Amino acid sequence: MSLENMGLAVLVELVESAVDGIAVLSPNGEHFQHVNQAGCHILGLGLEDLRALPAADFPLPVVGADPGVMAVVALGDREIEYMPAVVRTPPRPVRIVRFRDVTDARRQERRLKAFSRTSASIAFAESLTTGLDSLARDVRHASGMEACTFLIMDEQGELRQVGTCGDYPGTPDYVDRLKACRERGAPLLSAEVFKTGKPVVVEGWRELTLADERFAPLHEISRRQSWHTIAVLPLIVRGTTVGVFNGFYLKGSQPSDSDMAFLSAIADQAAVAVDNARMLVQLEAKAALDERHRLARDLHDSVSQALFSMTLRSRAVQMLAEQASPPMPEVTAGLAELRDLVQGALAEMRALIFQLRPEALHEEGLVSAVRRHAAAIEARHHLPVVIETPQHPLPLLPEQETDLFRMVSEAMINAVKHAEAQQLEVHIRCEGTDGRDLLIEIRDDGQGFDPDTPHPGHLGLVSMSERITRLGGTFTLVSSPGRPTTVRAAIPGVLRSPDDGMKEGTAR
Repeated sequence: MSLENMGLAVLVELVESAVDGIAVLSPNGEHFQHVNQAGCHILGLGLEDLRALPAADFPLPVVGADPGVMAVVALGDREIEYMPAVVRTPPRPVRIVRFRDVTDARRQERRLKAFSRTSASIAFAESLTTGLDSLARDVRHASGMEACTFLIMDEQGELRQVGTCGDYPGTPDYVDRLKACRERGAPLLSAEVFKTGKPVVVEGWRELTLADERFAPLHEISRRQSWHTIAVLPLIVRGTTVGVFNGFYLKGSQPSDSDMAFLSAIADQAAVAVDNARMLVQLEAKAALDERHRLARDLHDSVSQALFSMTLRSRAVQMLAEQASPPMPEVTAGLAELRDLVQGALAEMRALIFQLRPEALHEEGLVSAVRRHAAAIEARHHLPVVIETPQHPLPLLPEQETDLFRMVSEAMINAVKHAEAQQLEVHIRCEGTDGRDLLIEIRDDGQGFDPDTPHPGHLGLVSMSERITRLGGTFTLVSSPGRPTTVRAAIPGVLRSPDDGMKEGTAR
C-alpha cells in the first residue's frame, strides 16, 4: 500500500508517536495549529496553551527559513535543533517544523572538545594562572554553568583564587571575603570539600547564604548575581587535596550525573596542573641553590685562595723591605697598606661565600646562621649587633630557612652600607597561641630614608618583600629621613609542629 493510501489516522499516529517534536503552523506561521506530545514536552507547555500563544514566542524562525535546512536555536538554557518544511496541499500549503532537544548531545560535544584542549592548555600555558583561566573558560562553555572559579591551597596553607570565568565571584577580594566568613563561623563548602575530598552539590545555596548573617561579607556580591546552585569538587593529586573547583548554576539547571563526571575529569586535570606548577617552583629553587653552591666553590677555590696567597706574599716582601739597607720606609708603609687591603678583600670574599653557601644555616639552622652573620658584621665593621632569638633551632623547612636568612642578611647589610648606624638589633620570636607564628625584626639607629622614593641602594627591599610573600607572610618597612629604620617580617603558621616533622621525616 502506498503512503498516499495509508489514510489520515495512520498519519496522525505517526506524528503523535514520533520522538521528535512536530508542529503544524498556520499558513502565515504566526500560530501553532497542532503540536505532538513530544513537541509539547520539549516546549514545556500543553497543546491548548501553545495554540493560545504566538509562535513567535518560541525561537523557531520558520517563516522565511529555507525548507529542509537544519538550524539550532536557544530556548532558555536548552538548545533546540529544528528543520522547517512546507507541505504543498490544496487549498493552501501547510507549514510544519520538526524539532528536538539537542542540549545534552551538544553539551557532550563541547565537553569532548574542552577536554581535548585541556591537556594542551595546561601543558603549554605560560603560568598556572593562564592555564586555569583558559580551563575555566572551556569548562563554563561546555557545561552551561553561569560561572566558575578554581581555589587552590598554596604551600603555606592559604587559599588562592586562580582561574575564573563568568560574573561570579567577580571581585579580586573573593578569597578575603571567604576568610572573613570563616572567621564568623560560616560553614564554607570549600572547607568541607577540602576536608572530606568529596564533591558536593547544594541547590539554592545562594539563597541560603543570603539568609545567613555569617556569610555577610559575601552578601554584597551575591545579591548582584542570579545563580542558584553551587557544585564544589576537590582537586586531588597523589592522594592530597590541593584545591577546589566551584561551579555556579542558574535555577533549574543544576548539574546532572554526566555533568559531575565531566567536572571530576576536569578537576583531575587542574590538580595535575597545580602539582606540576609546584614541582617547577621547587626545581627552579633547587637549581638556583645549586648555582649558588657552585659559585661559592669557585670563589673559594680560585679568588679566595689567590687573595690568601697575596696576603702571605705581601707580608713576606714587607719583612724583606724592613730588613733592607738602607731602610725603605715608604715601601714598607705601602706594603703594609697593601696587605691590609688584601686582608679586607679576603674578609669580604669570605662573607660573600657565606652568603652564597651559609654552611651554618644548613647544619645548625636559622638562629645559628644569623648569630654567626651578626658576629662577622661586628668583626668587619665594628658595629655592635644585639641579638634576641630563641635558644633552640626553629622547626623550619630548608627552603624557608634560606629565604628568611637572605632577608635578615640583606636587611643587616643595608643598615651597614646606607644607614650610618651605631647599633643593630635583630629580634626573632615565636608567637601565636600555638607558637607557630614567626616574627623577625631588624632595627638600626641610623639616618633612615623615604621608602617611597626609588633608591639604587635599596633595590634589595623588593627581593626581601618577595621572599616573605612567598612564605605567606607580611613584609613591612618603617623608616623616614633622619629616623631609625625597622624591617619586620611576620609569617603566620610557618613553624612546624613535631607531627609535621615526623610526617616529612625531616625534623631537626
